[in-house]
Amino acid sequence: MKKNKEKNVKSNNDVPKKSFLSRFDLLNRFKHWYMGGISITRSLFRVRAAWQGVIIISSILAILFILSAFYTGAGEFVISLSSEMSEDGFFLSNTEDFSERQVCIRGTAVVADNVSIFDISEDVGYVDGMHNGQNYVAHTFYLTNKTGKTTDYRYTLNIRQSANNADKALWVMVYMNGKQTIYALEGANGEAESQYSIYNFPFESDALSDKQYITVDGIESGISPEEISNALSINTANKLVTTPFVSEKVICTDIRKEIENDEIDKFTVVMWYEGEDPECTDEIIGGWVETYMTFDYVE
Repeated sequence: MKKNKEKNVKSNNDVPKKSFLSRFDLLNRFKHWYMGGISITRSLFRVRAAWQGVIIISSILAILFILSAFYTGAGEFVISLSSEMSEDGFFLSNTEDFSERQVCIRGTAVVADNVSIFDISEDVGYVDGMHNGQNYVAHTFYLTNKTGKTTDYRYTLNIRQSANNADKALWVMVYMNGKQTIYALEGANGEAESQYSIYNFPFESDALSDKQYITVDGIESGISPEEISNALSINTANKLVTTPFVSEKVICTDIRKEIENDEIDKFTVVMWYEGEDPECTDEIIGGWVETYMTFDYVE
């Protein structure tokens, strides 16, 4: 009896004693409680934690969407849908078959010298996706309505930032469903920028407005009568009149009314520094313009 008792005492002494701090190890105690058996409070806690996890993940995804839709690098051209339009069923694509549905499309920057509208490829409005030229940006893309209803939307082409007044020499041609309008910042005299030529301007047949291309007297054009008569045997010239930017930061904006379900709209955006623009001077050398285009519902 005595021997057995001594043995029992020795065995009890072999068990390590819990430290005072271990009694307050809340994380470890919570782990054992959470991973334990059946408990109503434990089950409710798990459900609540799961929902909180879903909310947190959804919030992170929403933030990532905003960043992907609106963050741009220097010189990028970004096209994006509002979150409401994308959630309802609007999509963007570089191709008409929408083999890849997107809510944001990015174009790359172009290091460009000043050029003339005559230097832009004649098929610029008929090539899908990004198809930049040597000294101009060109991007064709599509928008489709898969919301199941007819609705209106607004598109806006913006200038995010610029340097060395390069935006003053920027000309932009926007095609929508085969018809184009050419935009430029109004001149120093407060009037729409324009230029003259003894030859027909390109893209004239695609003009949305019949006031964009007009014929004027040779004297107004500033082209010498000899140059005109030698070229055309007449004393008139062709004039291209641009549409002024809406503001210093907004190139253009318009409302597309009643786009039906499954209908597709086609856009082409072309940007270049127009050498005939009076503001295209040595001052803009080393400058740049960063633009973006947004689509949202009409409020």
